Amino acid sequence: MLIGELDRRIALYNPTTAANSYGEKAISAWSLYTTRWANVLWKGGTEGDENDKITGMSRVHFYIRNQSLSSLTLQTKITYDSKDYFIKVINEVDGRQGFLELIAENKD
Repeated sequence: MLIGELDRRIALYNPTTAANSYGEKAISAWSLYTTRWANVLWKGGTEGDENDKITGMSRVHFYIRNQSLSSLTLQTKITYDSKDYFIKVINEVDGRQGFLELIAENKD
């Protein structure tokens, strides 16, 4: 993969929790971790019936440079083109100095 193929901007968000104003119940939210240039490849999807509701799932592979992303986990979500994608697999491509392949899914 060439650097010039990284032509789409994505945002990576990590989950955070905080106590409410009374210090009791934890509130979940997403905080921006970083933004990166990525190569986006659509790998198809499926459509099914879940709980009497038709749902669709899109599978997308995001390729980004492997640069000091120590907080990148499977709980990290990707926002691209106003949609949220949840990471299922993280693969190293071309070794430690190469790229990361993030296989993610979006359910509608």
